[in-house]
Amino acid sequence: MNITIPLVSRNRPTGLLSVLTSLDALATGSHHINYVVVVDDDDEPTLKILRDYSKYLPANTHVRIGKRDRTLNARMNQAVNEFPADIYTFLPDDGFPLSQHWDAKFNELRELPAFAWCELKDPNNATFICLSERWRKATGRGLPEYFPFWFADTWILEVYLLAFAKPIGIAQQLSMGGKRGTTQGMRELPFWFDFFARTRVERIKEAEKVAREWGLAVDVARDRKEPLKYLEECDRAQQGRIKDYERIFKADIGEPSEVYIQAKARADAWRA
Repeated sequence: MNITIPLVSRNRPTGLLSVLTSLDALATGSHHINYVVVVDDDDEPTLKILRDYSKYLPANTHVRIGKRDRTLNARMNQAVNEFPADIYTFLPDDGFPLSQHWDAKFNELRELPAFAWCELKDPNNATFICLSERWRKATGRGLPEYFPFWFADTWILEVYLLAFAKPIGIAQQLSMGGKRGTTQGMRELPFWFDFFARTRVERIKEAEKVAREWGLAVDVARDRKEPLKYLEECDRAQQGRIKDYERIFKADIGEPSEVYIQAKARADAWRA
């Protein structure tokens, strides 16, 4: 089985090395794993540690250095396109795998459309997503590229719920640990929650494509009325949590990046 792991990192070089080391040390060695490190060309601390420790990195570690001119999801999708696999898992530099032989568990779950690691601090929340190649082919890409922070996992969860009328599975034998840090680039949460709700029309179309890939003839408007109602309730609830999110994850720090400005312009154009 082939596994591709796009791993994004910025200004956390020791975290990046720890995640790579954990993944490699806990794998069986029986499956082919590509670790694709996505790093910015102006992130000198990370670039330096990758140079200094290059001979100690796991086999099949591929460093992709690029400008901060696209959202991280777009850059991870490029990694997925470059290294096709049976399963893709998208990881940050502050989430630490804690499960022995995690790749063997992936192999057991390879027929599923998608699944999630179990985050030990929040075990009922599917935040570390794994996608099958069949899912990627059905939707035409790995992650949605609209958003400059957050939302990609929730996008996948909604598509899964609307396609299969049940939540995505959280694999209890795939443990993920780590501290939740600030969310880099988080700004204007009311705008992005509203945009996320509006783009549900795209998730509905994706859900119908995914369902067809698994042999289901699903008309979301007709067949998924209760899940749609639930998701609309979630939209309202999220708007009520914005102040808490901003306080916990430190929103609106500094000036917006060029990536953020471009992403918001694209979202504004979509809304128009």
